[in-house]
Amino acid sequence: METGLIAVNHWSFTQKLIFRFFAAYFFIFLFPFPIGYIPFTDSLSTWFNNFWDPMVFWAGKNILHIGYSIDVKPNGSGDTTYNYVQLFLIALFALIAAIIWSVADRKRKSYDLLLYWVMVFVRYYLAFTMMSYGFYKVIKTQFPFPYYHLTETYAESSPMGLLWNFMGYSTAYNMFTGLAEVIGGVLILFRKTVTFGSLVSMTVLSNIVALNFCFDVPVKLYSANLLLMAIFIAIPDMKRLISFFFRNKSVPAVNIQPKFPKRWMKITWLSVKILLIGTVVYSTISGVWDEYKNYGDDVTTKAPLFGIYNVETFIKNKDTLPPLLTDSVQWKQLNVAFPGYAIIRTMNDSLKGYSFTADTLKKTLTMTSNSDSTNKSNFSFFYPDSLHLVFAGTMQRDSVYIVMRKFDLRNSRLIGRGFHWINEYPYNR
Repeated sequence: METGLIAVNHWSFTQKLIFRFFAAYFFIFLFPFPIGYIPFTDSLSTWFNNFWDPMVFWAGKNILHIGYSIDVKPNGSGDTTYNYVQLFLIALFALIAAIIWSVADRKRKSYDLLLYWVMVFVRYYLAFTMMSYGFYKVIKTQFPFPYYHLTETYAESSPMGLLWNFMGYSTAYNMFTGLAEVIGGVLILFRKTVTFGSLVSMTVLSNIVALNFCFDVPVKLYSANLLLMAIFIAIPDMKRLISFFFRNKSVPAVNIQPKFPKRWMKITWLSVKILLIGTVVYSTISGVWDEYKNYGDDVTTKAPLFGIYNVETFIKNKDTLPPLLTDSVQWKQLNVAFPGYAIIRTMNDSLKGYSFTADTLKKTLTMTSNSDSTNKSNFSFFYPDSLHLVFAGTMQRDSVYIVMRKFDLRNSRLIGRGFHWINEYPYNR
């Protein structure tokens, strides 16, 4: 097989069957791409996704005999029961399509032309996805600095949380991994660099898939399919790659034929390509940048009341409460990282999330529990000195007066250690 448009190859029955399966599989898996990437087409993409619902629910109950109701649709997790059943149906439909296709088109000698356009379809999807994930790391938004977890023990974090904290610590490492994804995506977009781009993407995605499986990140199915796409793109050049890398033999260059015989066709295709790539890259970068302006590390450190505060005195209804480790109401620590969001650690070490609005001019604060919207607290606050923060107000129907001491983040090893060119001894703590 060759990746050029014009080729005269005679494919074996096995090659044709495998191609038919994966052509159908990727078409179903990626459809309705590029709808959803093009501006103002999100509603069409949402409609198609809802189209799967009755088939997934029926197949889960009647074919796979799942003993519980599939109530959770794809969300922040891409490894839901819904996703597994959907992937099963995609593979099943692709197999049925490949069998019917093989019977109906059994005299076909090759699919060189169709292979090229299937490659274009898969290449562009993978390229745009790689660039999107990459930009979320280059412009550091996917992995925020772990301010909320600085006072937690390792045992309190989930495997996924541990990975997110590790990645969130280093801006430079985010940029390194993000650039690798972006470069792989860009190289896949062009025929002369597509093979190298597929190898770069395979390398990057292999690490991502390993992290997702080893740290229980619920993007296992999706990342594995992205890796499968990168392998699929490299397959036509597999013989050349094996000869070059493993047999130490020189290989001829691929004869890349022109896609279109007429000049106006070339200009039209080039214009469409530039417009599509430019639109996707611009919308991706602008979307990531908007998110960074709202949730980036720089915004976080400028949030009202930003910091970690350890409670020194907790007065409730004019009584100073003793620091009982079984108390589930008395605060032990206040952690404010993102604007309008706080984590309260109570004396029994349970964590509670709150949304809040702060008026820094009037020095007032309203906090609402994320688990119970009726649980609201109203405070006035002030700084008696540079080290302390005081809340005075009501928690539900109780009056409270809370004195807190700000924790200097520079005193923590994670932040205070910094970078050192010279280390006479390992600083492993």
